[in-house]
Amino acid sequence: MAELSESAYVEAETTRRIAENEARFRAANERVEEAWTRLGASEQTMPFVCECGRTDCLLVLRLTVDQYEQGRRNPRLFLCAPGHEITGDDIGRVVQRESSFVIVEKLGEAGAIAEQADPRRDGHH
Repeated sequence: MAELSESAYVEAETTRRIAENEARFRAANERVEEAWTRLGASEQTMPFVCECGRTDCLLVLRLTVDQYEQGRRNPRLFLCAPGHEITGDDIGRVVQRESSFVIVEKLGEAGAIAEQADPRRDGHH
C-alpha cells in the first residue's frame, strides 16, 4: 500500500512540474506577443516557444497573433508543436490540431496550476 501512495506522490509531482514548465513557457510567449504587437507586426508570423512542458524542448512555433490568441482564449490552453502534446487521463486533451501547432487543454491539477499561473489572470493583456 505504501508503494501505491509513493507512486501517486511521484505522479502528482510530475504533473505539477510539467504544469509549471508550461506556465513558464506561456509567460515567455506573452512577452513575445506584447513586443510584436507594440511593433504593429500582428499579420506576420512570429516565434513563440512550444508550451509543451518538457524541460528539454527548444522548438519554436511560427504563429500569427491570431493563431497565438486561439491558444490563449482560456487559461487552461497551451500551444504545442505537433507531437509534443502531453495528454492523459487527468493531465490534458487536444482541443485543436493544425499543421503547425496543437492546442492542449489542461485538466485536473494541471489545469488548476495553469489558471493560477496565467499572466492574464489579473486582467493584464
